[in-house]
Amino acid sequence: MSHRSNRTVAITTLGCKVNQSDSDEWLRQFVALGYEIVDFDAVADAYVVNTCSVTHVADRKSRQLLRHARRQNPAALVVATGCYASVAPDEVARMVEVDMVVGDRDKPRLVEMVHDALEGSDEQPLEVLAGPLRVFGPRHRAFVKVSDGCDKFCAFCIVPYARGRTRSVDPDDVLAKIDALVVDGYREVVLTAVHIGNYGEDLNPPTSIRMLVDRILTKTNVERLRISSIEPEDFDRELLARWTDPRLCRHFHLALDSGCDATLRRMRRRYTSDQYRELVRCIRAEIPDVAITTDVMVGFPGETVEEFEESCRFVSEQAFALIHVFPYSPRRRTTASKLPGQIDPVAKRERTERMLAIADESSARYRERFVGRTASVLVEHQLPDGDRPATWEGLTDNYLRVHIRSSADLMNQIVTVRLTGTSNEALVGELVGSPPLPWARIGGRVELTSASR
Repeated sequence: MSHRSNRTVAITTLGCKVNQSDSDEWLRQFVALGYEIVDFDAVADAYVVNTCSVTHVADRKSRQLLRHARRQNPAALVVATGCYASVAPDEVARMVEVDMVVGDRDKPRLVEMVHDALEGSDEQPLEVLAGPLRVFGPRHRAFVKVSDGCDKFCAFCIVPYARGRTRSVDPDDVLAKIDALVVDGYREVVLTAVHIGNYGEDLNPPTSIRMLVDRILTKTNVERLRISSIEPEDFDRELLARWTDPRLCRHFHLALDSGCDATLRRMRRRYTSDQYRELVRCIRAEIPDVAITTDVMVGFPGETVEEFEESCRFVSEQAFALIHVFPYSPRRRTTASKLPGQIDPVAKRERTERMLAIADESSARYRERFVGRTASVLVEHQLPDGDRPATWEGLTDNYLRVHIRSSADLMNQIVTVRLTGTSNEALVGELVGSPPLPWARIGGRVELTSASR
């Protein structure tokens, strides 16, 4: 468009870090076009719901958010995008609340499509602000998508149908994005993808996630670099030698899905429990105090009581720092939705509760190991508890959430903290030494609420 907008837009995001990365990019583009970013509960000219379809619950939440947007402003443009909008576009389009459905292929043009719908297209290229786009979020961690899509086609997963085959981002573009984020004040960057383990295999010349990490550490000034979920069978053990660099966060998310080999075979996962166990042992031997987090599914078709118990024993033995537990949910077009032996919903719920109890115990044990130690914490926000001095919350590099009491402004600071105890699902810490000077804030940023993200 040949002019900038003075309209408002709200974006809300369900699902994975890849979705979050997409939403962050749209927010930057909207800001560059002059849009004001508002909370999803506010009145806006346009609402974008970045949907998820990993379970039927995610589908339902996506529909609820689309209806919520219409209630907020009956005259607004309501846009559905993301995985649910991609795998069930006709179903979403039939919703009376939805004005526009943007599938996976058109997501790079989403901002342009919304802008044209609101302002009217005049066949001119979009005009954006010169210079870096300054959007400063509440987490002070930025998600950088290095690839999209997946080639695995696991029996239960809808993602390859929603996002297509793997498509890697050119390494130079990744580095340019990280450089811009560092200039804009972000202290930590999280590399994210649906299938990060095969990053770069589709590029010419081919590259790898290990080579990308090397380039980032060599050529950027990012203070913290975190890698999101890596498939166990794709884990490049040569990566571990890079963790002598303190900028690399001691945290790996290795999806397990089940600790039972028979269930893993039906899921079409490409590793065994013994291979997973050996990978975890190897990582812990190389990186002290590393956090290993995981996903565990219960109630997969054909899962017997004995197989579930086997999975429980394996999960308990691994001493994970955090476990995401979810019941199997049939997804259209997937192999698992047609398998015999679908588990009764009551039994599925009971298994979920049992595995959640194991998850809670495992996380608590991991946190308690660090009481009495010092840690480096990136402070992300102030808790809205009204206490004086304020309570600040942040994250260590090895994925420990920490609460700190301080009257100083700790926002976006990396501080040294002595961990003195635990509180619910977090650790409690106190500053070591004097409070740091306020972080130098770069002008022109836009403060975004969590609901806007």
